Amino acid sequence: MGKAYWILWGTMLLFAAGCTTTATVNTNTPGKAIIKTGVYVSKGLSGGGAIEWIRLVHDAPELDLTLLDSAKIREGALDKLDMLVMPGGSSPDIKRDLGTNGAARIKAFIHNGGGYIGTCAGCCLMMEEAPDPSRGLDVMPFYRSGSKGRFLMPVGVNEKGEAALGVKNDTYWLQYSHGPILEPSTNAIPDADFEVWGTNLSDSGKFGGKLEMYGRAAIVGGTYGKGRVVVTSCHPEYLEATRPLIQGAFRYITGHEVTFPVRPRRAKAYTVALLAEAFIGIDVGKVVIALSDDESIDFSAINAEDIRRGLLDHVDALLIPDTRNGDIKGSTGDIIKRFASRGGYVLGWGRGPARIRGFCETCPSSEDAVKRLQKRAR
Repeated sequence: MGKAYWILWGTMLLFAAGCTTTATVNTNTPGKAIIKTGVYVSKGLSGGGAIEWIRLVHDAPELDLTLLDSAKIREGALDKLDMLVMPGGSSPDIKRDLGTNGAARIKAFIHNGGGYIGTCAGCCLMMEEAPDPSRGLDVMPFYRSGSKGRFLMPVGVNEKGEAALGVKNDTYWLQYSHGPILEPSTNAIPDADFEVWGTNLSDSGKFGGKLEMYGRAAIVGGTYGKGRVVVTSCHPEYLEATRPLIQGAFRYITGHEVTFPVRPRRAKAYTVALLAEAFIGIDVGKVVIALSDDESIDFSAINAEDIRRGLLDHVDALLIPDTRNGDIKGSTGDIIKRFASRGGYVLGWGRGPARIRGFCETCPSSEDAVKRLQKRAR
């Protein structure tokens, strides 16, 4: 029997096994899959979720990272990928930035066999268009009935979730941050087959009032056309203890094991915190990768709430990216100014320095900001 016979037979076996992605095998590392994974970094994002996703995908030896903005999606970049990760933020802003063409390309990507993981706003983006067409792409029959604050939510993975994700039927404490309260819909979406894999086991923690979150869906998964989708109203990317859920999502979607190496604390390293608020951007994504890979720098994301909680006391430098116009106001700005007056290093590029006038060193570009930080770290 010739070579062509064995190629044909191998192809038939793959289809029989239900292969769901176009992941290729890395011949340099036997048994390891190269899963081409895009992380969305365009307008509509907020918080440090996107930064954590960039670092996770970049670090995983089985994943090949592509930073995606809306323009790249509209130009057809998804055609070369196996997976799309959509972090948290504002789903109406994400959908607006994608435009009609970008939104249609994401739907087609999934329907034709692509994988999708969405957290928080990334979960909202998969919801049905009714009753709020500004949010969802009409992929799964769920809608958003509200949202709450920021706290740790105990999430119970049920037996269906255990079987699909390959994780323990247990309780996981996930970071929740103004995510959707998911409500199943009675509307039918063609080619959509989804089920609840995990539920909220608490509410917002406030005493009194109506329980809005307890017992509601927290993890939903299933198929849309030929593609597989896993979404959650929470943020499993933030905490080490909830990484098994991310591994389970990749396992369900790709059929491959994905590992996320633990980042060691770099002793005597120069500590840099990047202010993560609205709109990440490809240039910020490249900064995250460069600083994370530098052995002389211990890098992390920080937000305004973290600053008010005193986390600036534990870093050497604060990096303010080019994100949006306007100064950092109120107590957050005052804390940053005190940090700078005590010898903390504050720098930024683009519109970043304008947000903390007089206390922030200005860089002409993100590349220059990285070089300045690396020089100080040496």
